[in-house]
Amino acid sequence: MESLYREKVWADLQCQKEEGTLTEYLYESGNGTVRYRFFKRNAGLVEGKLYYDIASYRGAEGPYIESVKDGRERELLTQFRAAFAGYCRENGIIAEFAKLDPWDRYAELTRETMEAEYYGNFYCNDLTRDFAALDYNRRAKRAIRKAREMGVTAKADYKGDTIPDFIRLYQHTAEKYHTGFYYTFSEADIRQYFEMLPGRCFLINAMAENRIIAAVLVAYGKDVMHYLYLGNDVEYLPYQGNSLLTYETAMIGKELGLKVFDMGGGKPGGKIEEFKRNFISDDGVWAYYATKKIWNEEVYKILLERKETINNPGMFPLYRG
Repeated sequence: MESLYREKVWADLQCQKEEGTLTEYLYESGNGTVRYRFFKRNAGLVEGKLYYDIASYRGAEGPYIESVKDGRERELLTQFRAAFAGYCRENGIIAEFAKLDPWDRYAELTRETMEAEYYGNFYCNDLTRDFAALDYNRRAKRAIRKAREMGVTAKADYKGDTIPDFIRLYQHTAEKYHTGFYYTFSEADIRQYFEMLPGRCFLINAMAENRIIAAVLVAYGKDVMHYLYLGNDVEYLPYQGNSLLTYETAMIGKELGLKVFDMGGGKPGGKIEEFKRNFISDDGVWAYYATKKIWNEEVYKILLERKETINNPGMFPLYRG
């Protein structure tokens, strides 16, 4: 399957928030072609030379096989990885963080070649089946029924007319979870999604008592629909607007002929994960993986030693923690 995350337009959209320069590495051989996009960031000066690290952006990307001869997939990826090691040496890249797309046709093979480790889950519905009947538990179905009984309706906005309402509601989410710059959006930021993804991006709004009580920004590619950012009116949480929007968005994806509805991730054991699991079966948990590779141990160690305190020990590269 192909997700929006592998498209160039998605990478371009992330320039508004990501640090560094969007960079593309293309590997071509007689076996096929691999494309890899990432953000190249200044890491620091060591003995007068500027070094860099590279990182994936919002979503799940990593390298993609664009073309390959039958049966040569593993050989192509192995060749790509060897060539990329040389690219990193030549360009002063000391560390690589790459989140890998779990929906990609060659996801498992890419994960093995990249020596990736488990990073988290996406919670998804299979839109090719009757997901509401097969995946939703009683709690999810009850919440949707309650929303309808309380007069909540859902309406999609493909033009972006309700962006100001979304921003107003999203601020509640930002305040609740103490989000920083990366998860703070202006009207101009959201407008870019509509401008760069015309017809493939919309806001879906939950309406009650003549006002928008919840809103979600949604975007999709060839096969996968992504639930991106959500905002709520906290006074209307008992109306179960989120539950109705989850169902209605998946239905739009199904009507469009998409294969997967991706609700996004959630911290294991947290409230967000608990909510999303009400809407999926066990096979709706898509694990995704990330590569954390140090290409230059010596320089990496020097930059780490310069760091006086590590505020986030889970960060990679660690000198950014």
